Amino acid sequence: MNNEKRLVEFLETSHGYITTAELLRLNIYKSQIQFYIDKSIIEKVSHGLYMDTKILKDEYFILQKKYPLVVFSYNTALHILNLTTKTPSEIDITIPRNKRVRGNYNIHYVSDKYYDIGIIETLSPNGNPVKIYNAERCICDMLRTEGEFDLELQNRVLDYYFHSKDKDLDKLLEYAEIFNIYEKVNTIVEVMMKW
Repeated sequence: MNNEKRLVEFLETSHGYITTAELLRLNIYKSQIQFYIDKSIIEKVSHGLYMDTKILKDEYFILQKKYPLVVFSYNTALHILNLTTKTPSEIDITIPRNKRVRGNYNIHYVSDKYYDIGIIETLSPNGNPVKIYNAERCICDMLRTEGEFDLELQNRVLDYYFHSKDKDLDKLLEYAEIFNIYEKVNTIVEVMMKW
C-alpha cells in the first residue's frame, strides 16, 4: 500500500486529524509532509498537527489533540452538555496546576486531587470526542466560584439540570462533599426537588 493511501485511510479513522509522530509511523517523513499539503490532502492547523482538507476545523478537538490534559469546563462544558443556551465567548478549560497551555482560553488551574473528578468523554459541537466535566462537577464548580456566573445563568443551569432525566443527585451531593459545599448544594437539592 502506498503512503498516500495509508495517509487517507488513517485520516478516515482518526476524525480527520494526524500528528507529525503519527505521520512518521506511516513512514511519511518530515520532508514529505509539504508534498501532501501541496496536494491538498492535509493542511497544517498547529505545530505538529495536521487535518484532512475535506473536514471542518474543530477548535475543541484540535485543542484536545495539542494538550491531552485539557478538560472543557465551566461555561464551555455547560454549553456542550446543553445546560445553557448561552454560547461562551471564551473557551473554558481546566488543567492540572503544574501544566501550561498557550492560547486565548479561560484557563482554570486545579490540584491533581480534584482534576480527575467528573471527567467524561462526549462529542464536541462538530462531533469529535473530547473530555469535559460532567454536569454534577460543572454545577459544583459554578457554585464554588459564583463570581464567574451571574445569578440568572446559575438559575437557568440549575433549572435545566433538575428537570433533566440524566441528573444524578447522589453524585452531585458526593462531589459537593468533596468540594466543601455540601450544605449549600443540599439546600438547593431540597428546594429544587419540591417544585
